[in-house]
Amino acid sequence: MAWGLITYQDASRREDLMDVLADVSPDETPLLTLFGTSTARGTLHEWLQYAITRPTSVSSSAEGADPTFADLTAPNRETNVTHIIQQPVQVSRTERRVNVAAIGDPYAFQKADALRQMKLKMEYAILNSTRASGSSGIARTMTGIDAFITSVVTERSSGTSFSEQELNDMTADAYTTVSADKIFDMVLCTVKIKQAIAGFSGNSTRYIDASERRLVKDVLVYDSAVGSHRIMHHRDVRNDAGSTTVYGLREELHKVAYLDKPMFEVLGKTGDADKGMWVTEFTLESLNEAADLKRTGYNQNG
Repeated sequence: MAWGLITYQDASRREDLMDVLADVSPDETPLLTLFGTSTARGTLHEWLQYAITRPTSVSSSAEGADPTFADLTAPNRETNVTHIIQQPVQVSRTERRVNVAAIGDPYAFQKADALRQMKLKMEYAILNSTRASGSSGIARTMTGIDAFITSVVTERSSGTSFSEQELNDMTADAYTTVSADKIFDMVLCTVKIKQAIAGFSGNSTRYIDASERRLVKDVLVYDSAVGSHRIMHHRDVRNDAGSTTVYGLREELHKVAYLDKPMFEVLGKTGDADKGMWVTEFTLESLNEAADLKRTGYNQNG
């Protein structure tokens, strides 16, 4: 049967491509956003730490006696190395000339997207990087939060559930190590662990102004016996089966130190393309890692 002309036969139809780009990339960088910034002036970045210990026995001196001298505690030096991240962009001349939908100039689009990708790499390094001093042709890598924390580390049995007692044990561990005003104020965890914390009975029975969002299901602050702790889920927290990690961090004791803040450099013309790269050189300051702690070994589902 003849149908005249129908769409299946019509080679003159234009494409129906919307001028819309649906981007749902998980591109948040909370640590870069929350941590303060400072300046690095060399590839080896240094700062001083100091702590004294509390007595565990009674001290006294006899009347009229000469004092007994002991070695005094001096500050110790902590270091980190600067970490270079590059994010290159290359778009051919032809690609910039053809008609594309939604993104405008492909080079400008890729340049903007490259900055976003570089920030994600910076965020991951801040949390998970391990130290490498580097050498000719080998990159330096800084010490990240996970590798810095060595003083208060607890390895739970693989697959342990994260209960309210676990969180309270973390706060007790911190209390025995640091002054009350330096106990961790941020819990960094996976979204499943945060969901588990949201169900803790201790948070649902506290008489706290609901406008502060402390009694809703999405618990943002947990009040323990030793302070308040913001609960933050993070996509880059270690979340391997049976070894999910939870961190307690003192936010003010962390800074991102820049030798060079992110900048875009146009690269020399070679071939038939436009080239450039985002580059930054930075490091993490963990001003006193004893104020942080981590626990590993938890079940992925909280």
